[in-house]
Amino acid sequence: MLNEPALEALAKMLASVNASFALATVNFGRVEIVRQASENAAKVFQEYAKATPSKADAYAAALAFVRGQTLDERQVDLVASALSERILEYSGARALGHRKLPELLDGYAGEAEQGSLWRLTWFGLLGSYFAFDPRSISSEEQSGWQRLRMLLAQTWPVIDRESGHNAVPDWVRVVRGDPDLLGSNAAKKYAADFLKGDESAVQKLADDLGIPESSWFWHELVLSAVRTGTAKSDAAFKDCIPRLLALIQARPVYRDEALELLLERYFRCPDKSVHRDLRDYVVRKDVWRNPKLRDAGLATAWNRVSEDVWRMVLQWVNKANLRDFFEVLAARRRSDEGRLDFWSGYMEQISWTRLIFSAETRSLAHTNAGIRNLIAREEDSYATMSSNADVDAFMMQLGDYVVVEFSRQPNAAYVYKADQLPFDPYGREYTGTTSDLKHGFHGEKAARFTHQNGWATEAGRELRRLGIYPDEPTSRPAAPRAPQTRAPAPRAPDVRIQVPEPRTQQIHVDPGIEPQARGSGLADAAPPGATFTMMYLRSFIDGHPGVTLIDKRGTSGGRLWVEDPAQRLGIGNELKRLGFKWAATRQAWYYPEG
Repeated sequence: MLNEPALEALAKMLASVNASFALATVNFGRVEIVRQASENAAKVFQEYAKATPSKADAYAAALAFVRGQTLDERQVDLVASALSERILEYSGARALGHRKLPELLDGYAGEAEQGSLWRLTWFGLLGSYFAFDPRSISSEEQSGWQRLRMLLAQTWPVIDRESGHNAVPDWVRVVRGDPDLLGSNAAKKYAADFLKGDESAVQKLADDLGIPESSWFWHELVLSAVRTGTAKSDAAFKDCIPRLLALIQARPVYRDEALELLLERYFRCPDKSVHRDLRDYVVRKDVWRNPKLRDAGLATAWNRVSEDVWRMVLQWVNKANLRDFFEVLAARRRSDEGRLDFWSGYMEQISWTRLIFSAETRSLAHTNAGIRNLIAREEDSYATMSSNADVDAFMMQLGDYVVVEFSRQPNAAYVYKADQLPFDPYGREYTGTTSDLKHGFHGEKAARFTHQNGWATEAGRELRRLGIYPDEPTSRPAAPRAPQTRAPAPRAPDVRIQVPEPRTQQIHVDPGIEPQARGSGLADAAPPGATFTMMYLRSFIDGHPGVTLIDKRGTSGGRLWVEDPAQRLGIGNELKRLGFKWAATRQAWYYPEG
């Protein structure tokens, strides 16, 4: 038994030990203390659950893979995080496009099936999936990314099951809540809020899954937002067009698909009046360009939409040209004289327009935003005036006729037959004198009228004489109109703008062919020595609207002719390959026989 001095010494020792633990400062049983400890533990767990290998190690594994080296077990886990990385030593290509990628992915699938695929390796594959940048990719890389998506969707049930339901990583919880992330509708869930400008949910998703700014996901989100917007009512859809265009501009990978959806949906609206934002964006030279350039092969994106949609936007452009000519160009000289109102009455019939800018107007583009935008919108389509430095001109086709108006007085308006124009409607430059646009002052024309008081009455009478009536058919007679004719082909090879016309093939067999020639099937037989069949020739022509096949064989000196008013380069090259030659006097192609 300890004596009293020993007991005092022991008490002092226990007090010293107790003080070293600072037990008196700890508040046992306080909820906030327990919560903080729990949160710290959860944070450590989540950091571990989203741990990624060093970029250098993952890159080295990806480099070894694309070089064809055999990967050890550690490298197989590492390369999962770097499949979307550009490998500089591999000409900037990605492992996703490598020929051995299917074998690598099959290996991951096998491990998952056996229950041996490491969860962090699967998370690395998920990171590569979202890190894929869809810009400047090869077809092999696109295919590899699709394979990766299929692998993730295939193996996710295994990862989900093995993760249990107690403590799970954030990314497991996110994918559980939205399995569409691994499919073709990955962004659908977030599109509605994103369209409204609420990006909180999608930003949290990006944080939880580590989705980078360059990811395909953001571009697909824009496309999903467009689909959401086009599903709205007409009024709501039109209200969200500016927001959609801003999103498309920021994330343009699926721009063409998005614009196709927007334009087709707009056409389904009862009110198809011009939407300026949509028109001005889609006709930009770095987007789809002017719809007038479609049939010239200079704006092929317009082939994505229906003919009716194309004509809707073409009319928007024609209407804008008409208005801008009289409100912006002619108004500078106070010489509208009601011409905008007059010609607006024929707007539904205007199938083609062209602007000719003077030197003064082109100079004003430096300081006048309206003129600058007008010229930019008409790039590759407008012409210039050489002799009249301060006079602009405007061409428009109504049915079988082309009208030429000028921006200032004293200048009359001239109406010419579209197939008998005294000038090239596709020329790059005009003098604006009697040698071309004003040929009708002394030469042949269909009509000419000045803009004196009461001119609209005279002009209306002249147009009715030619079979051209205002859009409202109240006074239009029931007599059928003559078949539409076309303007002559352009003589300038670098500008090929076709006047829009119905997309129907015309194949003529000359009525002068003798009966015995017709009965012998000559029109169905290719010319002697030809390397093509008539079936192929007709099929080729049928695929190019506005091209006409005229078969005059069987008459004295008759030949096989092909007319292309737009003189498109691709058609010309194919006809030359088939043995056709160009006839400058007739402005058409013929097959030389004999």
